[in-house]
Amino acid sequence: MKFRIQRYSSHKHLYSYLKSSGLRLFSFSSFLFLFSMISILIWISLSSESQEGNTVSGRLIDTVGNPISDVQLSLRPYKEQVSRTKTFTPGNTHQIRTDSRGRFAFTNIHHKSIDINIHNRSKIGFEINVLSYEFGEITLYPFRGWGGSTVIFALDTGVKMENIIITADIRKRPKLTTRVIYADGTPAANSTVYVLRETASLYRDGKGEGRLIETTDAKGYFVDYLSVDYPPRYFVRLAVEYQGLYAKATPFIMIDDVDLVLKLNGNPGPLTKLTKTHSERYFALEAFIKPPPMWIGNQTNGHAYKITKIQTIKEAMQQAEREGAYLLSINDEAEEVWLRRIYGNDSIWIGLSDTEEEGKWKWHSGEPVNYTNWLPYQPERGNAETKDYVMTDSFGWQWDVTEAEFGRAILEKPSMRFISQPNEN
Repeated sequence: MKFRIQRYSSHKHLYSYLKSSGLRLFSFSSFLFLFSMISILIWISLSSESQEGNTVSGRLIDTVGNPISDVQLSLRPYKEQVSRTKTFTPGNTHQIRTDSRGRFAFTNIHHKSIDINIHNRSKIGFEINVLSYEFGEITLYPFRGWGGSTVIFALDTGVKMENIIITADIRKRPKLTTRVIYADGTPAANSTVYVLRETASLYRDGKGEGRLIETTDAKGYFVDYLSVDYPPRYFVRLAVEYQGLYAKATPFIMIDDVDLVLKLNGNPGPLTKLTKTHSERYFALEAFIKPPPMWIGNQTNGHAYKITKIQTIKEAMQQAEREGAYLLSINDEAEEVWLRRIYGNDSIWIGLSDTEEEGKWKWHSGEPVNYTNWLPYQPERGNAETKDYVMTDSFGWQWDVTEAEFGRAILEKPSMRFISQPNEN
């Protein structure tokens, strides 16, 4: 076996060899360094891009293309359960307002399925109804629920969804300015007042009700904005309460801005902590706002009936005694059908109770119980020591044993005289 031994004849040759080897090593190390740096930069870029999340941006415009400014948009994650009910994760809602050019932009969104919602009163003094969402060549029409419109869609990771065009119908809502003053004319300044506002139809039964708590300014004013219909279909009743004092407005139709001055039925006294609950204060307002009920005669049986304002069953009994009447006794189906036609379907106290002996039902008038119209499984399943009184069911006048605290009652008087026109023939 032969071994080859290379000898360097001089230091010069040795230096040249080492130099060439060092260059090769340096080049390789430089390549590795550059490759590592590029890989790190790519990883940082991808990681940063994934952390930034998606972007959703666009403009909100009206039906003629003008921008709609200062409108709040809400974006939140959406998840559909097996039961197909919407669920939203609390605390993950993003909110933003459109700028002077109607533009909006949600950034850093990490949700695959999202819900964009615009409340129809998110701009003070206006009502907004979204008509469409345009995503390039795709147009989505929103679902309109109570108080707003919403659209739901999914996003791929890293998507920048830009230039969305949201078109909406925007209408000015009339301004209702109310000033509250005391009986002596001084303003109820910087005061927290309870407000009951009823919107009733001009053409049929039914109403909407708003229970509000407002704070007046230094001159006794508070402001609200209402929705209207053209032509008008509703009229408004309004009443306020402050420290046991009341005031109400003459019913009015809201077409344009309205200014009201409500004079309380008393003057300011020392502020006291009232013992009434919120519900009791609104029940009192409802009783105050309505016109006084009238007796209505039934010519078939000669009896007269009157519905009371909202009160407890014992208060209704006391009122009946003061007016020489009793709580309603229903003696046959014909009488019940007549009552239903007059007063409609509602939950109303009647004069049936078992307060004297549990399970033994008696009329407040003392008449025998010859007719009943109980709901299914009543009174046995609903009867208990805490349930001694009966209300009609709001869907059809069937009778229900209840422990309700407040309600309306029907008073009844027998032997009511009716005046008939003389026979001219």
